[in-house]
Amino acid sequence: MEFVTENDVIDLLKRNFPDLEKIPVSKSFTQSGILSSLDLVNLVFELENEFNVEFDLENIDLTEFDSPLKIAETINKLKGSDNNTIRKLIDSICSEKKDEIALIFDDYKITYGEIYKNIKTLSFGFIKDGVNKGTHVAIILENCMEYIMSYFSLFYIGAIPIPINTRWNTNEAIRVIKDSDSCYFISKEHQGKLKFKDIYNALVEDNIKINKVYYCQENLDEEIKEIKKFSDIYSDKEEKLNNITGEDIAMISYTSGTTGVPKGVVLKNNSVTNISLYTAKVWTDCEDSPFSIAPLYSAQGFLSMLIDFSVGSKFKMISSFNTNDILQEISKGENTIFHTQPTMWTMLLNSRAINFARFTGLRKIVVSGSLCSPELAKRIEKRLGLRLLNAYGLIEGTSVATMTRYDDSEEIRYNTVGRPIPGVSIKIVDKNHKPVEHGQIGELAIKGYVMDGYYKNPEKTKEVIDDEGWLYTGDLARYYDDENISIVGRCKDMVIRGGFNVYPSDIEEVILQIPEVQTTAVVGKEHEVLGEELIAFVVLRPGENIRENDIRKYVFKNLANYKQPDKFYLISDMPTILAGKIDKKVLKKWAVSGIPDNKKMLFA
Repeated sequence: MEFVTENDVIDLLKRNFPDLEKIPVSKSFTQSGILSSLDLVNLVFELENEFNVEFDLENIDLTEFDSPLKIAETINKLKGSDNNTIRKLIDSICSEKKDEIALIFDDYKITYGEIYKNIKTLSFGFIKDGVNKGTHVAIILENCMEYIMSYFSLFYIGAIPIPINTRWNTNEAIRVIKDSDSCYFISKEHQGKLKFKDIYNALVEDNIKINKVYYCQENLDEEIKEIKKFSDIYSDKEEKLNNITGEDIAMISYTSGTTGVPKGVVLKNNSVTNISLYTAKVWTDCEDSPFSIAPLYSAQGFLSMLIDFSVGSKFKMISSFNTNDILQEISKGENTIFHTQPTMWTMLLNSRAINFARFTGLRKIVVSGSLCSPELAKRIEKRLGLRLLNAYGLIEGTSVATMTRYDDSEEIRYNTVGRPIPGVSIKIVDKNHKPVEHGQIGELAIKGYVMDGYYKNPEKTKEVIDDEGWLYTGDLARYYDDENISIVGRCKDMVIRGGFNVYPSDIEEVILQIPEVQTTAVVGKEHEVLGEELIAFVVLRPGENIRENDIRKYVFKNLANYKQPDKFYLISDMPTILAGKIDKKVLKKWAVSGIPDNKKMLFA
């Protein structure tokens, strides 16, 4: 499946306008004075020839050709990107690459042709059991081949996978399953913190409909009357597939099961497919071999799987999240791209095993899933001697909205999350949703590949998506330069101390520059005089020690007085949530109620 990027457009511009020194990616050609309206008209004809498309010249809108990003978006729409589906992606990649190795999972290798056959026979078996387009299927698994094949087959049918976080407790998982209306289940007896029998008994007690339970193991629990072995689903008898459009739902991914009412993010086929195609083309080429580390129940996990699949070359996934196992896999030199979240990088960089790891095969590092600080980005690049690509997104925006590019400067790679991808528009607004001045801090809003809404929750949907389709992310951002943005933090994390707005990321970035510090997080705590005071939690690198006064001195030298933390607490490790993000809600509780004894550490 062909997908045009802004780089394809820029290459054409360079050939046709050789005198242009710098071509902006998202900034208006006409407003910046780079190209005239007549130049744009001539460019339209060149675009038709280059990309084999035909524009409606009688009704043409030149604003659709006013930047490489807009041009790429316009061309992709003409090529049918709005009706792209995951099924079309699977058909295209597997047919074209059928004899090539597709995936290495742990020690298991499988070709695209074999994956295609498995997808079809598993799909036929699912359909035979009543799983059709629109059927909701809860998947309660840790990373395994059955998880991967379930995703692909359910996408192929048009059924709706509902990934369940295996770190949730039983009540959290049950609450999500009930909200999701799942009636088919794929699981094992025990996954992470969850025992399926406990979930099953609770659902039966509440008279929740259960059509079938597929167990990915040999031993079946006969007390579960709807149970069936996963390996017995496969069927060679061809079944009729329902038509799928780009607007059809691809999946529902839940943002959280920990805060009262969970929110199911409804993602469409065209959004998931187009972001996978675009990201694959920008991050990789057909010679690359990606290696991704993320739980498949997370947005980073399932999207990484689809991005890597879209490359059409050999990609790797493993079942373990142990740092030693990850470094051992990297040291084999079989992969050119490594993709994981910042928290995992912090663990890898502070692992003794990294001193014995080899990174000779790698060409690029991709970081996403949570905010990567400039200091961490520098550490990664210096340790590996490679360029880092930084992506920003949220599940409500189908996980990728902006990213840095490979040829960006060191300054942009370290300090920003890049610029929008084709099909995505951004703006930075104040509390009244009015655009702030360029370079000022405000809430980031995105438009384009946003969710279809929260499942069965129109009220919450209206709180974050306006009538024009803008999604208000809750993230604070500013333009770093003309095109690239920096994420400052969460709106709800901003602290008002003594009348001053304080952004925790400003303080965290300074503390992270201290060599002994592994990670840090700053939160606000209510204060009678100041309104809020600043509490800094600090985790040291293994084997390191430091005095609280030394941290205070360093911060004092490098930050304004109103940004100085009022208290520092040394803890053993940070509480985390899905995708490895630091759980600041827990830290705020600790700031008020005290740190648990098993997390306390003392300064030297």
